[in-house]
Amino acid sequence: MDIRETEQRAPLQRIWDGMIPIELQLAPSDAIELLASAVLPEPFQTFYMLIPRVSYLPFVTNKIKERWLDPMFAFSGNNARNIGNEVIRESEIWFEYRGQALKWHYPVGLLYDMLVGDVAKGQPELPWCLTLHVRKFPAAKLVQNPSAQSMKDMFMAMIKESDFIRNGSTKRVMDLAKSDQMQFLEGLESHSFEKYYAIHSIIVPPSDPRTLGIPRTSSGNNAGGSRSQPKAIPLKFYMETKGAQEDGGGSSSNNNNGGGGGGGVAERAATAAGGSAAKQADISMFHVSQFPVPLNKENQGEANTVADAFKLCYEITDQSGDAFVNNCLCLSQGISVPWETPISWLAENLYYADCFLHLVVVSV
Repeated sequence: MDIRETEQRAPLQRIWDGMIPIELQLAPSDAIELLASAVLPEPFQTFYMLIPRVSYLPFVTNKIKERWLDPMFAFSGNNARNIGNEVIRESEIWFEYRGQALKWHYPVGLLYDMLVGDVAKGQPELPWCLTLHVRKFPAAKLVQNPSAQSMKDMFMAMIKESDFIRNGSTKRVMDLAKSDQMQFLEGLESHSFEKYYAIHSIIVPPSDPRTLGIPRTSSGNNAGGSRSQPKAIPLKFYMETKGAQEDGGGSSSNNNNGGGGGGGVAERAATAAGGSAAKQADISMFHVSQFPVPLNKENQGEANTVADAFKLCYEITDQSGDAFVNNCLCLSQGISVPWETPISWLAENLYYADCFLHLVVVSV
């Protein structure tokens, strides 16, 4: 491993090692149905664990079942154990935070940044108190079958998408040997940085910091070095608005052709930002915008910043974008990122395991 790769690996490992302490309680309605009482046996009333920020909820459900639910049913007697084994299936377990079902295909750290309002103020809710459900899966709100295998399949689809945005093709991912893909997913599921990074460095080779932000030549190569820059940065903005559901249930996205209506979304976001900062965030009201943001401004040598990326995603061409960002914070990996930060720096240091930058915009 050369010096450049060692220097690049260090901040990535610190991000990888980021954890969120979780406090879990079983939904009272589930407890009544399974144990005939809303009050769980004393040793099992609450379950605590650490979940990696870059990981996903389906990768911890089996551990929760083995270490908490199964022993609880065994402790409660044969009848409860038999009922538990019948009812509790990995694909039906889901999580809730203050009445909101958590999207299991979102990284845990992203969910936390979206929903815990005090993160932006530097006063995070720790531990993060969640409710566990094992019955009545909300199929109208969540993608069905939240199993570990489903998560792996969805994750590989996201990796291919990020590869296409970066390089204009999915060749790097498609060329991986089957054993490499298995190691990559095993590293993600078991939270092994060594296994994950060994394959990640093939998909996203370490960049030369000296060439970041240097414009491409007409041939598409770096003007400053032998390593080519990415064609664009895979990123998504998550912005709470008062009318996100009008744009597709809070999950619409702009694409390479322009999403249309981006200015209207920004206007609704500005209205939402002017409201009470103390109100509970609603995950259904987040507008998700995705756009392949280039490292540099068109026909200029100047690097695109987070603010520039935001304006591109929401198709803002006037000064209203400047006024808006001045009243909002941008969070990435729980960190408040200055709007003037070069997007290339974020792409090297704060991406999630799926190689996307997930940026949450919240009102000050």
